[in-house]
Amino acid sequence: MGGKKMLRNNNARLFILTLVHFSVDFCGGLTIPLPEPTLTSHLGVALPRVAILVGGFALFANLIQPLSAWFLPRRGAPILLAVAPPASAAIAALGLSGNYWVAALLLAVAAAGIGLVHPEAALAAHSLSERGAGLRMGIFMSGGYFGFSAGSLIGGLWLEAHTPSLAGFWILGLPALAVTLLVVASGLHRVEGHVTEDDNGGEQGPPFALSVWLCVSIATGMCLLARFLPIYLVRRFPAGGGQGWGGATVFATGVAGALCAFAWGHISEGRRRGRYVAAAQIMGLPFLLMLVRTHSVLLAPLLGLGIGATMGAVFPLSVVIARESTGAGRRLSMGMAIGGAWATGELAFILGGIYVGRFPEGSSEPIATVLYSCVGIAALTAAIALYVAKYEEVALERSER
Repeated sequence: MGGKKMLRNNNARLFILTLVHFSVDFCGGLTIPLPEPTLTSHLGVALPRVAILVGGFALFANLIQPLSAWFLPRRGAPILLAVAPPASAAIAALGLSGNYWVAALLLAVAAAGIGLVHPEAALAAHSLSERGAGLRMGIFMSGGYFGFSAGSLIGGLWLEAHTPSLAGFWILGLPALAVTLLVVASGLHRVEGHVTEDDNGGEQGPPFALSVWLCVSIATGMCLLARFLPIYLVRRFPAGGGQGWGGATVFATGVAGALCAFAWGHISEGRRRGRYVAAAQIMGLPFLLMLVRTHSVLLAPLLGLGIGATMGAVFPLSVVIARESTGAGRRLSMGMAIGGAWATGELAFILGGIYVGRFPEGSSEPIATVLYSCVGIAALTAAIALYVAKYEEVALERSER
């Protein structure tokens, strides 16, 4: 009984929610190193069709999140916290069939689980305490960073050892199944009421549309980087284990983002978060430029650390900004801030894949062009964040009166 009681206090539940986030995003991260050469060989199709498959999976997962504001119960659907991790593990079953449409079905099941759990778990995490919203959201979001980056790293290493075969890939879905046991033991699958009927967002924050655009800008840049970088390293360093190093670089970016999210969340608490988001984007630009221009695949993970610690680490701050925005309910705000933002990034990935497909197969130059576009996106993000900071300044002045 003592262990069961311990699992049901707020700190333990926040930790378990973070593990839920880790497990579903771990499965999502497995798709990062998959496209080339593994899926192109396994399914017998070219990169543009694989980009549509993988990008479509992530797009579906993210579009579900804002839509959940309309079709899920107003006071929450906690059963999703137990159902989603096993559903996300369907990604690991890709090796069981070499048929393109079976692969699409498996990815659709995984996308539904991943998409539905994100706003539900985020709102539950946000409700566990009345203070420290930035740090609390940083802890919860760190689970996604760690999970996605770990999935990318472990998936990349596994694929380096087994490509083009996906036999045995299913074993990487077992951690997601194990997390369900913790959810049930903690009672999280029965806890309702973390979304209140009259929860209509903040009263003095920035406009809903502006805060969502901030999230969209960050997510689009990071998504393009994560999706195209492994392919870029494979093509630029064909004899240098680009698939494994690509996964390692995304892992480094995600781990640095997860760890530094705590720091950004702490130092920005009670202050104008927009300014910190803008500063982080500017600080990350040198690392991004050096990564695209690097002449050594060994340097890629080190540069990824710099990008994750700056550009990637402040995404949780943008989610908090959206949660406190005016003009929309909090479930919709969270769904758009997380799901809508990353859906836009995945749509950009699909379009980028179509663009790259217009060039000779194996060419790295068009992918470099896509990665350079992330520089412009980071500059745009900084501008939006500074505009958000003006609204935050007005809100702080009102609260101090």
